[in-house]
Amino acid sequence: MLNIFHKTLAGEGLPQICAAVLALWLGVNLLHAGWVGARRFLWERRVKREKGGLLAGAVSYTVGKGPVAVLFIHGFADTPYVWRRMATRLAATGRFTCRVMRLPGSGEPADTARLQSLQRWRASVADELINLKGRHARVWIAGHSMGGALALDAALRMPDLVDGVAVFAPLIEVSRRRSPVLPPAVWFAAARVALCLSPTFESPFSSEGAAVDDPDFTYPRDRFIPFAVYRGLFRLVRDLRGKGHAVFCPLFAVTAEKDAVVDTAAALRWLEGCGGTKEIHVLPDIGHVIPLENGWQRFTDEMAEFIRRNTP
Repeated sequence: MLNIFHKTLAGEGLPQICAAVLALWLGVNLLHAGWVGARRFLWERRVKREKGGLLAGAVSYTVGKGPVAVLFIHGFADTPYVWRRMATRLAATGRFTCRVMRLPGSGEPADTARLQSLQRWRASVADELINLKGRHARVWIAGHSMGGALALDAALRMPDLVDGVAVFAPLIEVSRRRSPVLPPAVWFAAARVALCLSPTFESPFSSEGAAVDDPDFTYPRDRFIPFAVYRGLFRLVRDLRGKGHAVFCPLFAVTAEKDAVVDTAAALRWLEGCGGTKEIHVLPDIGHVIPLENGWQRFTDEMAEFIRRNTP
């Protein structure tokens, strides 16, 4: 055994070791791709898709005809339906036009879902803002989780199009509660190298959104998430890092103190650094998907009042 070890160190067994490592890497990639592909095939047989291949309720929509427009952006692995109750309640005041957009790739079949990117998300958000600004004197933007990060990103990049921002559990940094030892971005980078021939992960979240206070309010969510989504998410996080001081528009925020998905402490530091008028709530008894939590009516009404106070 010692002799074999010395030969390996001398380079005599190096080609065999490299071949074994390559075979192992290839085998793991094929195994993961096959496993995820089989599970996705079975999931697709159960899920119902509407016109254009979208999940039920995943289409963009508009409610209300008020003078102030609010553009809503959903989060990671979610669809516009998550905002249905809040947007409807806000529109019922008569003050707001609520435009709820779908991020490109979300709710779509595998072949098109993997075409997602931060550039496409940004372009889609910009198109929505431009369209709303052409018809409304005041346009606000609201987002949950990754959608909250995109809302803040839009306020940074297009301040002339955004009169104010409302965010719910904004994803400034990914929480480390589900990421032992190493930061989530490091784990993603390692997985991207180790599984580069396998383009999709199975989501760690439920494939069905459900309201905490209403068991009848449910809708399908994306179950199988392309690597492209994670890549865009972590790039967005990097681009936002340390830039809170550059946001000067009015800012309304609701965060969950014990959020296991986003780093609430990092979000609060970022938000507190913003230069405009702020109203920030830190709540101890709610989960990450705030539009589906108890108290969503109060959050909606407080957001409406904040917009009213800060809209000329």
